[in-house]
Amino acid sequence: MADDEQELTLFQDVDLNARRKVVDAFEPVRLTQARVLAWLTKAELADLVGISAAAIGQFEAGAARPRAELLPVIARRLSVPIEFFAAGRPLGRLDVGNAHFRSLRSTRAKDRAKAAAHAEQVWELTYALEKRVRFPEVSLPNIPDGTTPVDAARVLREAWDLRRGPIPHLAATMESRGIVVCLIPLTNEAVTRVKAYSTDALGRPLVVVTPERFRSVYEYRFTCAHELGHLLLHPNPLPGDRQQEREADQFAAEFLTPRIEIEPLLPKTVRMAKLEDLSKAWGVSIESLIFRMGELRLISDVSIRRAHQRLAGISDFRREEPLAAYPGEVPTLLADALSLAKQHGFDRLDLARELCWTAEHLSEVLGETDSRPTLRIVR
Repeated sequence: MADDEQELTLFQDVDLNARRKVVDAFEPVRLTQARVLAWLTKAELADLVGISAAAIGQFEAGAARPRAELLPVIARRLSVPIEFFAAGRPLGRLDVGNAHFRSLRSTRAKDRAKAAAHAEQVWELTYALEKRVRFPEVSLPNIPDGTTPVDAARVLREAWDLRRGPIPHLAATMESRGIVVCLIPLTNEAVTRVKAYSTDALGRPLVVVTPERFRSVYEYRFTCAHELGHLLLHPNPLPGDRQQEREADQFAAEFLTPRIEIEPLLPKTVRMAKLEDLSKAWGVSIESLIFRMGELRLISDVSIRRAHQRLAGISDFRREEPLAAYPGEVPTLLADALSLAKQHGFDRLDLARELCWTAEHLSEVLGETDSRPTLRIVR
């Protein structure tokens, strides 16, 4: 029997007695989590399952439980197994105020709620795997209050023995120091405004990146470094705080392109060919290097504006570089942990059972993509 067929037997063909057991152990938070991940309001879910929004509210508040015959309907609409709603499994709870969000001011509350729910499930996945596999120890130095972003970047480079030169495999480097990095698409019916977010409120530091929001691997790398700066500098997140965002950017610039090394290499005037060579060598965008030139006072603000205008009109210098084109940037920690667990008798189906997830959802949280070609029917 194929894994998918086994999953259907396990999760969908649930008899009445099994449904009643889930009702008796109903966990209200699980319904909220599944609804938020499905990008539905209480009223929208209520319309889909044929009950009132007030009833959904009562279920989520723990004031009432859904009937046994209603559970399969709710589960189908939320694309989760019925057992997902039962209590008894570890449950991470993340308040959106305890996470750093890029571009928070343009991010809808609905997007942030879904992002937080994803982070909770990344934690659950990590927790389940850590019971079978020893993850790398978290290695983040303590940064005293008042430390500048530039000094913090230098401290981290020294702590991680990255003292000179470009960082060729940023995501892999972060994962080797115990930070869980995930690529989770958040696009649904509307384009998400969440670019990336990070938190250490659940114990192990998490950095979650939305791949559809990036034009190139260089922008992605800067964002990972930006979130790393938040984890080091801002133990108390202030969502949307411009100062914290600026400090994270300053950290990322110094971490990826240390002043003492990059300044002698930067041209004294904006020379695109030279900047493209540096971009490839250091793994940062040309835009980032132009900003760095201004930050180091090598060029004026007027020159910066002209450079960006010129860059916008030169398509050759704005190529979209996929993550796979830059080794060590596609996160593998969770997938590698699952592969190792499988060698010791705990496979993907076991993991899906324990988490009460579908195979499709497990693949999504693992950051896996379907590499099969798409069949298109021309009429």
